Amino acid sequence: MAPSDVTAQSFSSRKVCLARAREHLANRAYKSARQTLERGLQQWPDLAFDHEYLTVLGHVAFRQGRYRETRGLLNRAVLNPDCHVEARFLLGRALLESGRVEHAIKVLEDILHDQDGLVPYRVHAGGALSVAYSALGLNKGSQDALEEAARFGLISAQLLADEGYRLMRVGAYPEAEVQLAKGLQVDSTCEDAFFRLCNTLYIQEKAEPAMEVLAYGIEQSPEFVPFYKLMAELYSTRGQYKEAGAFLRRALELVPEADDAADTRFAMAMSLQRAGRIEAAIMAWRELLQQNPRTPLRRDVELRLAALEQRKADARSARLSNFPRKLQKRAYCAPNTLANVLSFVGVRSTQDEVAARVFRGASTHWPEMFEYLKDIEGIAFRGFFGSLEMVKRCIDNGVPVITTEYYGLAGHAIAVIGYDDVGALIIAQDPRFIEPVEIPYTLFEKAWQHDDGLCVAVTAADKRKRLPGQSGDEERLVREFLDLLRKRNDGNRDAVLRAAAELAEQAPEKQAPVRIMAELALEQRSAEGLRHICQDALKKWPGCFWAMRHLGDALQLSGDEAGAMAQYLKARHLDRRDHQLAYTMGELLLAAGQRRSGRGYLLAALREEPRFHKARLRLAEDLLETGDKDAAKLHARLLIEFDPDNAAARELLARITGNTVVRNLAEGAKKVAEEVARVQDQSAARQAQKQQPPDEGDLEIELEDL
Repeated sequence: MAPSDVTAQSFSSRKVCLARAREHLANRAYKSARQTLERGLQQWPDLAFDHEYLTVLGHVAFRQGRYRETRGLLNRAVLNPDCHVEARFLLGRALLESGRVEHAIKVLEDILHDQDGLVPYRVHAGGALSVAYSALGLNKGSQDALEEAARFGLISAQLLADEGYRLMRVGAYPEAEVQLAKGLQVDSTCEDAFFRLCNTLYIQEKAEPAMEVLAYGIEQSPEFVPFYKLMAELYSTRGQYKEAGAFLRRALELVPEADDAADTRFAMAMSLQRAGRIEAAIMAWRELLQQNPRTPLRRDVELRLAALEQRKADARSARLSNFPRKLQKRAYCAPNTLANVLSFVGVRSTQDEVAARVFRGASTHWPEMFEYLKDIEGIAFRGFFGSLEMVKRCIDNGVPVITTEYYGLAGHAIAVIGYDDVGALIIAQDPRFIEPVEIPYTLFEKAWQHDDGLCVAVTAADKRKRLPGQSGDEERLVREFLDLLRKRNDGNRDAVLRAAAELAEQAPEKQAPVRIMAELALEQRSAEGLRHICQDALKKWPGCFWAMRHLGDALQLSGDEAGAMAQYLKARHLDRRDHQLAYTMGELLLAAGQRRSGRGYLLAALREEPRFHKARLRLAEDLLETGDKDAAKLHARLLIEFDPDNAAARELLARITGNTVVRNLAEGAKKVAEEVARVQDQSAARQAQKQQPPDEGDLEIELEDL
């Protein structure tokens, strides 16, 4: 029976069945490998308890993007003491791909540091561990893992692909391109090397070479779904939405049960809608809800579906063309957005230059942004409290709009560059993504009300008349609001309270002054005052996140922890992305002795914001308190890499490992941070010197050499 023969109904032995499945895996025929294992299970039902069977099926599931299934199979496999290290390695990779990075680190570190382990798996565990640390933004851990793996002298395409990922994460894209190209020269079938090389080219705006390499990757691995999704994104970038939809449909045909199938269906429906195939898009949205009724995307899908079904014949749409698509560095969402807008209106600018003027501490505030714009020659700008209609008029006039959307209490700057009345969508350039994002009108209006829809429109000085009109009273309100925010940043509590109360009286429709008064009451731990402010706010604005969230704080301050938790759950139902809220809920549960649930919320907070030091420290402290020194050591070590001078983390880790280890770790983290900053500065300088996009000859690898 030939390796490609998947029609046989029986096998001479279990060993033959598993060997045949592995042959299909090696040939990247994942569907055939699964069919082979399914027939083997029909022949020997007790295979379901065999660790080798579970490992092979787990490997197939991993390649198909079915990570939940992968984790379940491999968790069962590793319970057997005779299980091969392959199962633990794949489990670590599956945890990493599922976003459970800390769990993945623990599994992969055990393999890397196993002195009696098989060298190839130790090498690849080091590479995967480097990816895990890079995903958290921990450059020292990532570099150390790669160096340890490289000591074995075994260079593989996968290891080079993982090194390429590390370089990508620090912004060294040309260097990443070289490493990934080398990886493909070592092994032209390495899927991660193909995918990351294409991504690197895409980020550098080398779309044509990216598509060429990706097409070759699909030829090599025709069942690897990420290739099709990335190709769809590349076609979308070129405005070829019909082709993008076709690639996404193919991805769903290959693995309809993939963990991210709902996201793929969502992207396919968007492509159909963008291509003008409205009825097909409606069918795709409905199909998504039928196939994934509990998807987190449900609210977004229902809004898009309702908009299409109720669309008007005279619905309008517009989008600014040639708007810059530069990705943000670190927390530079506002500096990046400002720089992109200024570049669009003809003023050469970089996010680093802007950040040097407006970035304070760990964020940017509205007053600094307005002050910065005042000093820029050749532009005109206007701040205003926006409405959808005002934003649309700006886009119709060719004027981009800077505003913020909020995830819970955390703000994020974006540039609105378009709208679509057919789908009831705002189109924005989010600096975290290359491709513009689409936000339903309803969700957008909720997300920007934290600052009452404050916006700033920017255009060239000779096009001042294109800015939105504004009455004297409206202009005064914007100035007074900015002055209130300035006082808030300066920390003068009495002045802030007076200004907030006056503004709330002048403009009772505005939420921000009331919110600021609630924040002051919380800082003063005035439970009764905070409760009254939040209850009144909820009467005026039902479903207001900050009011619901702070009402829970008021109940907690007054000692009603059960009431506080109930209120927090309501707020979390509105927005699950607030890492501060997840942390607070975790603290409450830990205090109540519900350690497992409490730790779960702390980990949820860290998934939203890996640099949330308070949550990581609290988790490490609780783990150490219960005797789990290894897990406590991991989180304390991660925290020191993030913040080498964190005294509490250093003290905690010293209790476990001693002061020498802590000192060496902190010093090493500082040195690597300086080196990464140097590499990023060099990369930024190269970008600034570019006068025109590179041609296809810049690609470091020729396809015919593979």
